[in-house]
Amino acid sequence: MKRYPGSLPFPFARAVEANGFLFLSGQMSMNAQGEPVRGTIEEQTRTILQNIADTLEACGSSVSQVVKATVWLSDIAHFQAFNDAWRTGFPDGFPARTTVVSQLAFGLDVEVEVMALA
Repeated sequence: MKRYPGSLPFPFARAVEANGFLFLSGQMSMNAQGEPVRGTIEEQTRTILQNIADTLEACGSSVSQVVKATVWLSDIAHFQAFNDAWRTGFPDGFPARTTVVSQLAFGLDVEVEVMALA
């Protein structure tokens, strides 16, 4: 097992590699200092997708290797706009996905957790 430490000021790993898989911690719309990046659901989703791509690349993988995603939205009213932005993040095909509604940290509207092949 290999742990990839995070640079954010929070007590969790950026990712953990185990048994050929990478498990990324939940990604929210944040900058490199861990500050929330607010905006529309589309803007937040694009920031998250870029952060996921950056993390996967740093771990030796890519978005084409994502097999499963779990998505939390702050309101089901964001579902369509989220999906519109989500479509741009997976040019090689979509991973399996679960989407739920929940109250999220920092008053943000979306959080995404992915599992990918290492």
